[in-house]
Amino acid sequence: MKTLKVLLATGLLAGLGGFGFLYSGWYPMGADVPHNAPTYWALDTLRERSIARSIRDIEVPPLDNPQMLLAGGADYNDMCAGCHLKPGEIDNEISQGLYPRPPNLAISAEAHHPAGGNEGDGHGIAKNGAARQFWIIKHGIKASGMAAFGKTHDDARIWAMVAFLQKLPTLTPSQYQILTARAEGDMGHEEHGSGGEGEHDGMDMSGMSPSGVNTEAARMAQDVVDAFQTALKSGDARAALAWLAPDVLIYEGGGAERSRNEYAAHHLQADMAFLKTSRAERLKRSSGDSGDAAWVTTEMRVRGKSSKGSDIDVLSAETALLRKTPQGWRITHLHWSSQDYKAPTPTPTN
Repeated sequence: MKTLKVLLATGLLAGLGGFGFLYSGWYPMGADVPHNAPTYWALDTLRERSIARSIRDIEVPPLDNPQMLLAGGADYNDMCAGCHLKPGEIDNEISQGLYPRPPNLAISAEAHHPAGGNEGDGHGIAKNGAARQFWIIKHGIKASGMAAFGKTHDDARIWAMVAFLQKLPTLTPSQYQILTARAEGDMGHEEHGSGGEGEHDGMDMSGMSPSGVNTEAARMAQDVVDAFQTALKSGDARAALAWLAPDVLIYEGGGAERSRNEYAAHHLQADMAFLKTSRAERLKRSSGDSGDAAWVTTEMRVRGKSSKGSDIDVLSAETALLRKTPQGWRITHLHWSSQDYKAPTPTPTN
């Protein structure tokens, strides 16, 4: 009986001490003061065990549709990059000031943890990584700054972001810029299909060879892109259109053209007129393939005149997705973007 009284008294004192500590305001709540080790361990363990339990029944859909990649990239750039960064970024003013520090999703899990990805680093282990990312995007995480986007985004749109996250660590800054640009008026509410009527055929990008691998298919894809550009520059509309798939999707100038016929009726003539009088210097190129699908990215310095006669000197980035058809390789997606050209800073020499 005496022991029970001692335990009750000890519990009561501990409870009163806990309440006193809570109301004292002594615990530092500023994001610039880290938790102590026991508190961090407790919160980290609670979070990860809760997520692991919640994702057990999530079925991951196929994530290799290129339209998902493009749609998810635009949403990531708008909603996530401010905290989780872009290729080439180490940190920014927002990510430096958040606690816990949001993971840099533009680098691989191995870069965070050379011995293997940690479930709590934002990537997740390979088996559950996609399901974990989906759950976190949809439901958010309490007291971390991670919002619950499931309140404003349907599951298809969230899975598109997950599809983009699988490719994000492999992208260069220029490839990221191309794949995340959003067409004018596109707020990401379109449904993402897999080759149905009115949609672009799916293209498996998961097994594509790495950037810069000069396979025969990649070389042929580069030749097609070059032939298309040559036809544009020479003013041969018929030859240029022959290299485009009927359902080609073209992003340029803040807008989108969703078929070969639509491109022919709109930007084709203006593109030919501009390229005919401009000078293009290729600066960088990379490509890859997965058998019947390929991609080519090209960076160029382009100098010429605008439609109003002003001088233009820009760094142009082009990405092209291609598929192999009975007629040969054809371009199914083109994206052009540009910014003012800035000459590289010379490397100092001793």
